[in-house]
Amino acid sequence: MKQIIHSFLYGSAVWAACTVSQEVKAGGIPVSTTEDGDAVSPNIVCVVCEDIGPWLHCFGDSVAVTPTIDALAAEGIRYTSIYGTVGVSAPSRAALITGMYPTHINANYMRTQGGQIARPPAVTGYDIVLPEGIKCYTELLRAAGYYCTNNPKTDYQFLPPLTAWDECGRQAHWRNRPKGMPFFAIFNTLASHEQKVWESAKDTLYVSPDDVVLPPYYPEDSIVRRDIAVMYSNIYRMDCFVRQMIDELRAAGEWDNTILIFYSDNGGPLPRQKREITEVGTHIPLIIRYPDGRLAGSIDDGLRSVIDIPPTILSLAGIKPPAYMDGKAFAGKYASPSRRYVFAARDRMDKCYDQQGGVRDRRYRYICNYTPNQPGYQPVGFRLNMPMMRRMLQLHEEGALDENQESWFVWPRPREEFYDLEKDPHEMCNLINDPAYRKYIDRLRKVYRQWERKYWQCRPLTEPEIVQTMWPDGVQPLVSAPQIVQKGGQVKLECSTPGVSYAYQLNGRGRNGEKHWNLYVEPFVVHKGDRVAVQAFRVGYKKSEIVDFLIEH
Repeated sequence: MKQIIHSFLYGSAVWAACTVSQEVKAGGIPVSTTEDGDAVSPNIVCVVCEDIGPWLHCFGDSVAVTPTIDALAAEGIRYTSIYGTVGVSAPSRAALITGMYPTHINANYMRTQGGQIARPPAVTGYDIVLPEGIKCYTELLRAAGYYCTNNPKTDYQFLPPLTAWDECGRQAHWRNRPKGMPFFAIFNTLASHEQKVWESAKDTLYVSPDDVVLPPYYPEDSIVRRDIAVMYSNIYRMDCFVRQMIDELRAAGEWDNTILIFYSDNGGPLPRQKREITEVGTHIPLIIRYPDGRLAGSIDDGLRSVIDIPPTILSLAGIKPPAYMDGKAFAGKYASPSRRYVFAARDRMDKCYDQQGGVRDRRYRYICNYTPNQPGYQPVGFRLNMPMMRRMLQLHEEGALDENQESWFVWPRPREEFYDLEKDPHEMCNLINDPAYRKYIDRLRKVYRQWERKYWQCRPLTEPEIVQTMWPDGVQPLVSAPQIVQKGGQVKLECSTPGVSYAYQLNGRGRNGEKHWNLYVEPFVVHKGDRVAVQAFRVGYKKSEIVDFLIEH
């Protein structure tokens, strides 16, 4: 029998017993202990896929072929109501590395770096500058003794500083850690990414086009059906990648010591899904599997946001999430009750400008359109590689789409939208002018405006104006050269640039060899004749020069 953990605000009386179970069993309890009884920090591995909603068999999708993830869900907790802050990767990944709303840290444009296909001609590539004190959450894990690896995608809207990861790249792996260190590892897979719909078009189909279910916003068409079947087949390929990650843990004897977390960076890859702040653009799957089997096969249906993932990972490691994070932990030692609302917003998508913001509760979604004099459809060049996108445009031009399918191309749009997701899960019927929903509209509009004032203060500014606040006159700020202060056989690192982190080597090595750099956490012991190499970093700034110090006494 499946255990269902209901949300804090909307659950029944039975929930009280379930939530105690969740917070105790999924709390900050070490996975194991040494022979001396000392606590051992749990290993944590995240397998992160791209561009899928909860289109997995274990989440109720009968078309999906996902045997590995289904087995993982049977051993873990399925989070069925977790939502992204935006329907596209780079802003979402900025949230996933900081625990902050992308709008709160000037990271909501898609994207700030990359080639000219990714930006209008007037926008030069830039890294966002994080406010003083805000860092990649992995620095907190490293400071607590974790060996942290990322393989390989970052896409954070900034170049990751050397201090964020012990290893970052295609060869990064928890196997490379020094003996005895707990590890935190992220493995990213592109198997289900939007681009794979056309890149895998001629590969084996594991789902028949005849078996897919068309939502009302798609026409009955063979090209559309085939692309959806390719998407499901890519999800199966992604499932195979998850199996590979699990097999590696088993082979190394680490499966029984490791918490595994599976999630997607944003919602679906198809037209009218990706880049939208609707249900299909933001709803993602997430599973947490504990090695001791706690809460196996259970469901948590409380509202969560992707900004809650970083503090949850810290909480699972027994680390208190920093107060500056917008996200709140939903598992582990510092777990918080579920949310009453989740929020999303979108700005520029590659060369196409639009601005929307919205809020969802457990039943309704409110959206505000700040640029209503254009359609919801955006002519994003990258997406035009997809056959079904080109086919939908053809049918649109021929006048062959029905009212639901054509609505994406219609302009002007209403200034506001409101949907009853219980009655209208595909968000086809805008109820903004329905008096029967007036009190719900007023409530969500008010909640959204409060969120906007706090977390999207830059909304009225243009992108160049925002960049000017971070890179004055278009010049990237530079971290000053670090200094060392030697006292009593120890050295302390300092820098005149506020908010920096330091990477250092002692005598040409980090803890894990010549290519490795340690994260500076506190003053460390040195001896006469030692050489200390130091480099200072702040996200969005140009890194400092490497400074070498010789310890002379």
